[in-house]
This record gives sequence, C-alpha cells and structure tokens, in this order.
Amino acid sequence: MRRAGFRMIAVVTALYPLAIAQAQDLETAIAEARAHSPALVTAEAEAEAADARLAQARAAAGPTARVEGSIGYGRLDPGGYFGLTADDVTPNAVQLVGEYPLYAGGRIASAIGQAAAGQRAARLGTDMARQNLTLATVSSYAEVLTAREMVASYSGLVAALDEIVRHAGLRYDVGDATSSDVAQAKARRAEGLAWFVQSQGRLAAAEARFERLTGKPAGKLSPLPPRPKVPSSLGEALDAATLANVMLAQAGSSVEGAEAGVRAAKASNRPTVGVFAEGARVRDQFFPDYRADSVTVGLRGHWTFFDSGAGSARVREARANLTASEARLRQARDELMQAVIEAWSGLESAERGLDAAREGDTAAREALRGTRLEVRSGARPPLAELDAEREAIAATARLAAAQAAVQVAAWRLRLLCGIE
Repeated sequence: MRRAGFRMIAVVTALYPLAIAQAQDLETAIAEARAHSPALVTAEAEAEAADARLAQARAAAGPTARVEGSIGYGRLDPGGYFGLTADDVTPNAVQLVGEYPLYAGGRIASAIGQAAAGQRAARLGTDMARQNLTLATVSSYAEVLTAREMVASYSGLVAALDEIVRHAGLRYDVGDATSSDVAQAKARRAEGLAWFVQSQGRLAAAEARFERLTGKPAGKLSPLPPRPKVPSSLGEALDAATLANVMLAQAGSSVEGAEAGVRAAKASNRPTVGVFAEGARVRDQFFPDYRADSVTVGLRGHWTFFDSGAGSARVREARANLTASEARLRQARDELMQAVIEAWSGLESAERGLDAAREGDTAAREALRGTRLEVRSGARPPLAELDAEREAIAATARLAAAQAAVQVAAWRLRLLCGIE
C-alpha cells in the first residue's frame, strides 16, 4: 500500500512539468491580486472620500442659496386691538436666502489647504497599498514555486528510499545484508518522510496565502522571470527614494496639512463678511389676513473678538501638531534611508547567495553522479547514494530559495525607490 502511494507521488511529480506548460506568470498574478484585494479597494474608497472633502472645502468659497418655509393652522385673538376680533388663521411664511462670502479671514483657504493635503495623503495611501500588495504577491508567488520544488524533490527521494528499504529486506533474507543495514535504510526512509511531510505543509500554507491574495488557486505558475531592474548604485537608489518614495511623500503631505491647520486656527477669530439677498412672503402671522412681502440686499458680518482664550489655545494645538508632523517627516526620511541601504545590501547578499547556491547545486549533482557509479561498481554501499541524493535535493531546495530571495529583494528595493 505504501509503495503504491509513493508510485503515485512519482507519477504526479513526473507530470508536474507538463502541468505548468501553460502557466500564468508573475505579472498576471500581480494584476489578479490588485483586482481582488479588499485592502486596495478600501484605500481607493478612502481616496475618493478625500476627493469629496476637497470639493466640499472649495464649495465653501462659492455662493449658497436656501429656502425656508412654514405653515400651520390655529386661532388668533388680537383682543380687540385695531378693532380686530378672534378668527381662524393659517399662518405661513416662505423665505429665500442667498449668500456669498467676501472675506472669511483665511478660514476657507486654510480649509482647502487641509483638504488638499488630506487628498494627496489618501492618494499616496492608495499607492502604498498597491506597492505592499505587489511585494506580498511576489513573495507568495516565489514561495509557492520554492515549496513545489521541495515537494517534488522530496517525493522522489521518498520513493527511492522505499525501494532501498525493500531491496535491503530482500538482501537480508538471502544473507547478503545485515540487520543494521535494514535498520539504517528504514531510518533514512523515516527521515525522508518527515521532510516530505514538512514540505507538503509549507506548500499548503504558500498556496493558501497565494489564493488569499489573488482570489484564485495557485494552479499553474510559470518560473520566476529575470530579476527586475533596480538603480545602478546605492547613491542612485537613495536619490530615487528621496524623490519618489510613497511613505516619505505621505509624511510630507501630513506636514502640509498641519501647516494649513495652523492657518485655520489663526483665522478662527478673524471677522467674516459676506453679501446676502433675502426674499420673504408672510401670511396670517400677526392678525387675520396679515400680508407682507419683502426683498432685502445687504452685507452681513460676524466677529468673535473675545472667546476666553479658546482661539489662542487652538493655535497652540495646531502648532504642536505641526511640530509633531515635521518630526515624523524627519523620522520617515531617516527610516527610508536605512531601509534603502538595507534593501540594497540585502539584494547584494541575495545575489551572492544565489551564485553560491548554483555552485553548490552543480557540485552536489556531480557528487551524486560519481557516488552512483561507485555504488554500481560496489566500491560504496547503497546508503551512500541515498546520502548523496539527499544532499543534492537539499542543494536544489537552497537554489530555489535563493532565486526567490533575489526576486523579492529586487522588488523590495524597487518599491522603496518608487518604481513599480
């Protein structure tokens, strides 16, 4: 039963290259993740809300018009005043008011500045969400490929180990092997099974994460593409990040919003002046059959010249918020420089690791071929071939992991530099 199961594993492993002949590529996976991501939809909706807030702030500088009205039913008794007697009345009034601000002390301009800064920050938040999603998708894609490589390698090893155990048992039956040889073969098989199970768990987790990101099962994936282009030097990478990094730009927008907040706080106690036009129609308000129609055009002003210190407190609060925003901007710049340097070093290390993994994989495969010949000639025991095959599989797994590390490190550096 166990041998049949391992033969099935071997068949699936053999058919796997054919299954990925028409696989989706990394670019398609990124596009699917962007189309599926709830986080990206949330960020885009927040950006649309910020657009609406900016439109509201700009609308405050334009004219407004409103209509007010009332109607009722009752009985009015003037008490004989002007010879009027009590009577049933239907008091009603309609008023149309139009206003246009002439001077608002800077309130409107500062509100527009705050809303515009918030809009830029929200748009940058959408860019940040998209970049984070891209990096997560690249990492998940690479992890699925690495885990599949490990499952395929260890499944082949398990099948070979099962066959070695069977041969060792046959040789023991005819007196050509000792019980320790059989025990060692079984121990190797148990170890290989453990690695195979671990690789299956890793693959299941990787495919689940990929499906969560893209909304589709990770059925067929093409090999990783060549490493994407990055700045040619560390200095160029730092300059690009300073100009185009999303997090740094978002911190700058926060400073602009805080500056507008200071202006708004200073304007809160300044007078406001606007023109207005009113038209009114009134019936049955003060005595039966009362009528009055009016039209008024004029200026209306408002000035709170004393508020017990509330205005100055608002200014102090706004200035403190500005100081905090400026400090966060400096911190973001420092953290960005450190992140770019670490990403640059990480990419260099990953590329050197990839070169070493390639050399190790080549050497392990050559050692496996030599060991097989020695085993066939009787110069070495069969278990030596299993050890060499295990080392070759481990080298292949390290190579796959190194290729994934280079891809992820390159994308991380690109996104820090604002390159998508």
